[in-house]
Amino acid sequence: MKKTSSRTSKASKKVEISSTIIDRKTDKHTFGHWPAKEEVATTITLVHTGSGQFGLAYDAVFSGVKSGHVSGGPYPVSGNMHKVLHNSPQVVLTISNFDETSTTISMRVTITVDIPILGNKTIFDETLGGAYASGAGWDIALANVSAKLSA
Repeated sequence: MKKTSSRTSKASKKVEISSTIIDRKTDKHTFGHWPAKEEVATTITLVHTGSGQFGLAYDAVFSGVKSGHVSGGPYPVSGNMHKVLHNSPQVVLTISNFDETSTTISMRVTITVDIPILGNKTIFDETLGGAYASGAGWDIALANVSAKLSA
């Protein structure tokens, strides 16, 4: 599945990003009780951005103590990692069990957030993975065209 997305940088410059979706999963959680209740739905998409490079894009919708919607990425992933993505509130991304071959990739993705009033909570904990075609999309398409012309 091919996905093209766009995002706007701080300088309001639109950037086009093209990538192939490998896997996408959504985790939904409810934390706390009224009046300190938070509902969070987080979708993480594992993408092949070309030439053996991969990234994670996110989309999260939350309501309760705070309400909103955040999305971004893809952010590069090349192995196991533990990274603070945001300081206030603190958002921590952990990639574990990273495994990559020339045609497949898999990893466990965990995201924890320090939710106001409720404390540190895991909002995403899933294994993402699947097969991908090595090379960038245009590289593969041109190779196929070249092979057909040669035949």
